[in-house]
Order: sequence, then C-alpha cells, then structure tokens
Amino acid sequence: MAEIKKTNNDVPVTRTGKKKPIDETGRELKVKGHSAIYSVTIAVMYITLVLIASAVLSYFILSIGNDVFALKKAERTAEIDLGASPTVIDVSDELYEKGIIRYPTIFRLYARLKLDDGEVFIPGTYTASSQQNYDSLIKMFLEQTPERRIVTITIPEGYTVDEIIDLFISEEIGTREGFIDAIQNGEYNYEFIKRLDAMPANPNRKYRLEGYLFPDTYYFYSDWEETQIVNKLLAAFDSKMSSEMYRFVDASGFTLDDYISIASIIQREAYFNSDMENVSSVIHNRLKNSGKYPKLECDSTVLYAMGTHKTDITDEDLHYDNPYNTYVYDGLPPGAICNPGWASIFTAMYPAETDFYYFVSRSNGEMLYGRTLSEHQKNVATVRAENKS
Repeated sequence: MAEIKKTNNDVPVTRTGKKKPIDETGRELKVKGHSAIYSVTIAVMYITLVLIASAVLSYFILSIGNDVFALKKAERTAEIDLGASPTVIDVSDELYEKGIIRYPTIFRLYARLKLDDGEVFIPGTYTASSQQNYDSLIKMFLEQTPERRIVTITIPEGYTVDEIIDLFISEEIGTREGFIDAIQNGEYNYEFIKRLDAMPANPNRKYRLEGYLFPDTYYFYSDWEETQIVNKLLAAFDSKMSSEMYRFVDASGFTLDDYISIASIIQREAYFNSDMENVSSVIHNRLKNSGKYPKLECDSTVLYAMGTHKTDITDEDLHYDNPYNTYVYDGLPPGAICNPGWASIFTAMYPAETDFYYFVSRSNGEMLYGRTLSEHQKNVATVRAENKS
C-alpha cells in the first residue's frame, strides 16, 4: 500500500500527491473498483452479442442466397398464372404464394436489376419449380414457346359441365370424351374431392364434378391435357374454401355437396345477387319443413333434367320424369345443376331469415316472394299479366 502522509489541512494523500476521500470523521473511504471477473463478464457478453448478430445476419444472407440461386431448397412445383399486363409485383406475389420463392421483395429488386427497358412479362400459365433460380424464373416469364398457344377462357357463373366443355372445344382444346373422363374418373388431391368421393355413389348423378368447376377467367396452354385443365378449375374452387367453412359444414347437418347443389339452384334462379339470400331462404325453409313441402319445385332443375334452355316451361315439362326434376322428386337433386359462383355458394350457407316458401321471377329478373300458396298464386298472376302487356 502506498505510504500515507499528512498535508497541512490533515487530508491524507498518497505519494503521488492524490488526495484520498474521507468521511465526516476524517476516516478514509475505500473506493470499490471493477473486479477482473466483472470486466471479463462484460467482454464475454459483448463478444456473444456480436457473434449472435453475426450468426443471424449470416443465416439471412445464406437463406437469401439459397433462394436467389435455388440452393438447398425443397423440391416443389406449381402453376403460376400471370394475367394481363403482369407486373414484377404480380409475379413475385404469385411465386411467393405458390411456395416457389421465399423472399418476394428480394425477387422484385433482382428482377428490376435484370430486366432491360421495355421488357415485360408475358401473360399465361407457367409451371414453375422451386429448383429454378431467379434468373431462370425471370427468363421463363419473358419467353413464350412459339408452338404453345395461350388461350384465355372465361367461364360464366352458372355454366354447366356440358357448356364448359363446349367452351374448350370451341377453342380446339381437348375432346369431349377426354373432359368427361377427367371429370368422372380423374384423381385430384383436394379436401372437397375426398369428401365427395367418400359419399355413397349415386347412379342418378349426371356429372361427378358438376358444381365444383369454379367459374372465372383462366389462361391455358392449348396443348394441356384435360385433367390439367379440370385440376386448375378445381384448384380455384379449393382456394375459396377454408378450414372455418369446413367446420361450419360439419356442424350444419348438411354436406358440402348439399350446399353446392343449393348454390347451383340459387345461381340459376336468381338473376340479381340481391335476390340470392331470399331464394336461398325459400330452399332452406322447404328443406326444414319437408313434411309440408317435400318438393322444392324449382324450374331450373326441370331445365337441367331436360338438358335444354327455354323461358316457357309447360305443365308437361313440370312432370318430366327425371331424378333432377324437383317437381317430381323430393328434396335436393342428385347433384348440382350448374357450377355456381362464390356469391351463390356463400348465400347457400347463409340464407336470409324469412318465412317465404315460394318465389317467381318477373320479366325484368326481379323476384316476388310468397309465404302461402295463395300469395304465390297472386304473384304468378301478376307476372303473367305483366308478360302479356
């Protein structure tokens, strides 16, 4: 210890001349210094934080590199749909949603660096793989194979399987026999298909997948197989379904196929979306009170049974003997009578709460509803009078 000497004012100092701290009684105060262990601990913590930060940064750099150059990525393929005038954002979002890339923002930056002025992505449907690097993906979306014609087809809401097949044949895509086989016998890995195929076979059902070929605008290659085309329509339907919807169906007392059949009738009967909830309520009310109303009595099912389109349905038509005719047979038909849009499917599951049991369409498409047969007969008389005037 350094020798202590006194100064004139009795404050202890060291040999170096530094004053030592004292308390009120004049006693020397001891100053605690940082121990070696404390210093080492701080240093270790700092180094650890630096190493962790470096490791995290390295991980992201490696992960991004793997994504850009398609290194060490699980193999996955998906169909990428590019609509009219696709942007870099459209492409990156589609690739990310389909699981082909992990970093859409990085893809956008990379693509903008690689694309020359005036280069644009070509609309169409592509089969992309997670094993393709960013360069390969960008090049694929810039090139269109000359021998592969891209066809745009819009399937209207309410089209039947037969009408959809006619659309494709008119564009020289596939054959009627090929489509029917794909619809009746094709194997597709979707939850709703599993549920459909698990149901007891109904020999009266016309088409297995009627109701599930989702109406929308699509891009197809002209050389696609019928199963590829059907799968794309089913994938669109699957994208609308959620786990919550399946839970709702399971708790409702109806099957999903029941709801699709109801939706198909709504689609064909209601001209305006604003009428869909009420039309749905009429169908549900009759199904709930089947003792009093065993038959749905919907004109649209008669036309499907007859395989025709016409505005004037005769009394003879109403008695046409076919399982799809809900004037002749009780309850729902053996299957859907068309392929409904989303609004029809939604209102089939969530009808309006009414006490209507009848509806009739006016010439302008509006609906008149009745609670009793007498109300319905008055509405029918009103419609006939309007049609004559």
